[in-house]
Amino acid sequence: MTDDLQHRPGGERPILDDAAYSCGHRSQGAPRRVARIRDTVPLMTPHDLFRLHPFLGALTESESRELLAHALRRRVPAGHVVFRKDDPGDGLYGVLAGRVVVTVESAAGKELILNMFGPGEFFGEIALLDGKGRTATAIAREPSELLFLNRAVFQPFLAQRPEATMRIIALLCSRLRRTTDLVEDSAFLGVATRLAKQLVVLMDRYGRPERTDTTAATIHISQEELARTLGVSREIVSRQLAIWREAGIVELGRSRLTVLDFDALHGIIDGG
Repeated sequence: MTDDLQHRPGGERPILDDAAYSCGHRSQGAPRRVARIRDTVPLMTPHDLFRLHPFLGALTESESRELLAHALRRRVPAGHVVFRKDDPGDGLYGVLAGRVVVTVESAAGKELILNMFGPGEFFGEIALLDGKGRTATAIAREPSELLFLNRAVFQPFLAQRPEATMRIIALLCSRLRRTTDLVEDSAFLGVATRLAKQLVVLMDRYGRPERTDTTAATIHISQEELARTLGVSREIVSRQLAIWREAGIVELGRSRLTVLDFDALHGIIDGG
């Protein structure tokens, strides 16, 4: 169950400390509880975040400073909605700390996770190009800190830099290709193969090494959430993971999964 702050009475903004935090500046009245987010998740700087983006990383130092002067840092408690599908596409988000999932929901309330984003990643680029409603819902799965760039500020930069628009289009195309792969996989591959592929992708993006003398890596994700990335039930994923645990391929914990044998997963993928 998520807590949607966007439609509260009184016109409150969707995320804590919105205008109170411009990049690098803290207001005197900012809530102290935000410090808990910094205690639980490593926080990168906005400059670090910019350097990782295909377009923003190519900006000059002065250009970066100009954009960052208009950027807002937004704190989002776990379970809160960043934006909902069809909300106005008002800008771009980057993740400084925490984790955000982008989801769609069926009429019956079944949730499918389209993508997830961690520190150093951006989401919401489509809004920069067409300004139309959001194509999906974004929800913070962990206490998160986001950097927000308003479309009204960003558009003049894009208008003056056609090559930057092409970089963003290339990024969106890569995500579209990934979505196409997921549709193809769901039509032609079994759950075991799809789950193996998803684990390899997630470990590559978010996995933390267990020790320096092993290839084992861990991600923090629940079996329910993993099932929602595949569009299947938790029970199906749980049964498959239990088989792999017995085979020594994975190790399971509370909202934690460790891959012990990547070769085995690749073998499952290659076998189709």
